Amino acid sequence: MSSAKTERLVNLTMALLATSRYMQKSEVFRKVAGYSGTQETKERMFERDKDDLRALGIEIEVASADPLFEDEPGYRIKPETYQMPIKSFTPTEIGILSTALGLWLDSSLEDIALGAARRVNSTALLDPALEINSLRTLNFSAEGLLDVTKALANRSEIAFSYRKAGAARSDNRRVNPLGLSAWKGEWYLVGEDLDRSDIRTFNFSRISSKIDISKKRDMYEIPSDFNIKDYLIMHNAEGIEVRAKVKKAQAEALRAKALEIKNFDEEWDEISYRSESSAAALKEALWYCDSLIIEQPEELRSLVVASLEKVAKSHG
Repeated sequence: MSSAKTERLVNLTMALLATSRYMQKSEVFRKVAGYSGTQETKERMFERDKDDLRALGIEIEVASADPLFEDEPGYRIKPETYQMPIKSFTPTEIGILSTALGLWLDSSLEDIALGAARRVNSTALLDPALEINSLRTLNFSAEGLLDVTKALANRSEIAFSYRKAGAARSDNRRVNPLGLSAWKGEWYLVGEDLDRSDIRTFNFSRISSKIDISKKRDMYEIPSDFNIKDYLIMHNAEGIEVRAKVKKAQAEALRAKALEIKNFDEEWDEISYRSESSAAALKEALWYCDSLIIEQPEELRSLVVASLEKVAKSHG
């Protein structure tokens, strides 16, 4: 599908979602970017676009704009049919949302992306917070991505040569892929290293050979509690360990990645967990407000206090 047609389909979908009444074809041709040429050409484009959207599972309603008169039929998409219920999300769902919204940054849809993130984060039922980062500089054509994606889908073993940081030569690796993710502008694979009997993290830029995929399928299972971000955080050299007090039955995302949780008193638990950096830990601490009290490291505690003092001074 060409980029022009993809853009036109997106424009048509947004227009039919936004209209409060049935939109006639003549109005579509005037208001939706991408329809050009003769009337016959625009008619053919519109019919194909409707078929394409329906093939994607998008239901387009057809009815008269005025039920009292048999005039030209109109079209609309009911927003309530496609509204996403904001309840709770799994780590995988949060990752998908973050990636999708990240694609909108640095574009004309940036405000929409940021607004959507704020709306999702505004619900108290969401834990952890949804983070979005620009993917403009990310290389989506990194060699081997498609191979690993196929291996993940088929649960197939892969083999490749890998050169560790600071190493003079590459080693051969046999891996059961568990997850694939972008992280700080680069692609990473997390998988079970079969020769080392351990889960390892691999930077795609250090893979020095073609990726060979086993023809066998369903060779392994991905653990139900696997979360690729846990391994990427540990892989990050800036990762820090945080000790804090957390209110009971709150901050479930921090509890899920806790290294240790101990009972402190009737209201509080004491928790130890890792964050990818001091900046990320500060953001987490401010997000949980009075549900979390940082104890260590002292530098992070000072940053939290300074940030709260700044907010209090700005808002009286």
